[in-house]
This record gives sequence, C-alpha cells and structure tokens, in this order.
Amino acid sequence: MAQSMYVHIPFCDAICAYCDFFRCGYHRGLSDQYLEALKLDLAKQQPSTDLKTLYIGGGTPTSLQSDQLEALFQLLKPYRQSVEEYTVEVNVESLHANKISCMHTAGVNRISMGVQSFHPDLLHMMNRCHRTNDVVNAIQDLKKVGIHNISIDLIYGLPTQTMAMWEADLLQAAALPITHISLYALTIEEHSAFGRMGVTNIDPTLEGEMYDKAIQILENKGFHQYEISSFARSGYESMHNKQYWYYHDFYGIGCGASGKLDHQRYDMPKNLHAYIKGEQEPSWITLSQKDEMFEMVMMGLRLKEGLSYQAFEDAFHVSFDDVFKQAKEINIKKGELYECHRHLRATDHGLHFLNDVLLEFL
Repeated sequence: MAQSMYVHIPFCDAICAYCDFFRCGYHRGLSDQYLEALKLDLAKQQPSTDLKTLYIGGGTPTSLQSDQLEALFQLLKPYRQSVEEYTVEVNVESLHANKISCMHTAGVNRISMGVQSFHPDLLHMMNRCHRTNDVVNAIQDLKKVGIHNISIDLIYGLPTQTMAMWEADLLQAAALPITHISLYALTIEEHSAFGRMGVTNIDPTLEGEMYDKAIQILENKGFHQYEISSFARSGYESMHNKQYWYYHDFYGIGCGASGKLDHQRYDMPKNLHAYIKGEQEPSWITLSQKDEMFEMVMMGLRLKEGLSYQAFEDAFHVSFDDVFKQAKEINIKKGELYECHRHLRATDHGLHFLNDVLLEFL
C-alpha cells in the first residue's frame, strides 16, 4: 500500500523562464474551482489515511490566498494523521506571515523553497523577483513559528552564470540556517520561455565542473550528498523523495500529477478545465516486470546508499544476479559501480554518468 501522496497545485504568480512543468497564472475563480475538483479527485482515488509523507507541490502552492490554503489543508486533514513529513513547496515572493501561520497550524513541518540563485541578474533572467534579504527573512519567519526543516533549490548551468557566481551561491546557501539543498542542472525545455527564446545549454565540461564544485563545497559545509542532486544535514534527508528512489508506490492527486500503484503508473489529465469539470479520466499504464525491475535499478542507483539487493528480491522474488549479473559486472569492471553491504552503489564517476551506466541494464 502506498504511504506517500503528492498533491499538485498548478497556479503561479509568475512563470519562471526555465519551467516546463504543468502550471498556469493564478486566478481566484479558477483556483476556487480547482480546490473543489481536488475534493472530487480525493473521493475517487480514496488514498490511504495511513500515510508517512505528504507533499504539496506545483506550480506554486503559496500562490493561493490564505483562505484557500486553509481550505486545501482542511481537505487533506484526514490524510495527515500519521504523516511524519509534511512538505509544501513555496516561492519567496508569495510567502507571507499569514500563510506561514496557516501552514504551521495545519501541521506542515517541511518547506521546499525555490530560491534558484542569489544573483540579481540571474534571478531577473529567470523571471524571479526576490532578493537575498527576502530569502533570509522568509527562513527566519518560518523558524519563528517552529518550522525548522527547510530545503532550498539552486540551479546551475544558466546562461552567463560563471563558476565564481555558482560558488558564491553555494556558499551563501550553506551559510543559511537550513537543513537541505537540492541542485538542478538547467535543462532547456522546448515549451519553456528559455526554449522559445532559443537559449542553449552551457558547455557540458563547465556544467560538470559546477557539479563537482557543489559536492566539494556542500560536503565541506556539513551537507552530505545522499542522492545525485540532494544534500542534507544529518537526519534531514527527504523522506518523501526517498519513497520515489526506493521505488515505492505513491498517490498523485491534482491536474497533471502522476502516481504509481499496484504495478501501474497513472497520469492525471493536464487540461485544467477538463480536470475541473471531471471530463477526463487518468491515463493508466500497466508496467511489465521487466519495466519495474529496470526502474527500480534506475531509481536506486541515484542514491549514494545504492540499490538494496534484499529490496529487489522482496519485490520480484528473484535474485538480482539472476536478472542483471552481466550488466552489474560490466559496470563494476569499468569502475562505475561497486558492491557494499548487499547494496549495489555507483562510484562518484558512475553517478556523473549514470545514464550511460543504466544502458547496460536495458
């Protein structure tokens, strides 16, 4: 049974130039209708009330007005009774004191903040309008009400972003009283503003050097890398994201959300008006055992702890070597993978080139 649930809020106050997720501008009437549609979605899917993690993402959930956030949290109240980690994604621009109070009252205990950079020129390029002081103040306000588990996102590989700028962003982030940092290499998506403008990716060698520099700086500052793009202070790894990486089932609620249940993956409709009217059903794909085996390897090798042989055997009732011995041995010989404590792990080089490593498992 799934023990995690993701809830998608598609609305944003402004559209970031790099973003290609399902999102749209905030509109009061439309967002009210959307909350009603979420209620119907929950009634149809009937998620378990015995969840360990609950994650509200977007879009920008805090683009909702305070009374709408309260209504959303009330909708989700039956599902939070046993939740250990309750996360909401926020943007600094729309995070006000009354919304922080609302989240705290609802039991939210983890925040994922889209900071991306501390450099004004880069923020302007991304269509972000916050300043460094806004980030500092937002973190202070969260901690005042008792929300101490705070993650921030940073982006590297931006046009005009130099190594010096990236180092400065990393050092500034590591100096904040936060618990977690997620790093994302810029991907130019066709339908994003960057894609429409014809922006191109930076030199891959520089991008790789930026990634290496991030590991060096963040590890030195007490943030241990536990997944390709994730760094945490001790005890603050993302419980929700680890559900994905352990290849556990999860519910996906909301327009454009995805879920995985009982050997099937489903995608909720991305047409907002059709979702609100209940005119479209989720699309379901039945996963073959071969698909699931590969996906479990793909997700597990993202983690520094690696893929558990025991978990693989429990899931498929067959030993890992019966299925993937040749692929494993080829990559061990290349120095991309190694075995430790009944786990298969990627070396530092293997993490860098994980897509190439995974080709052997297809």
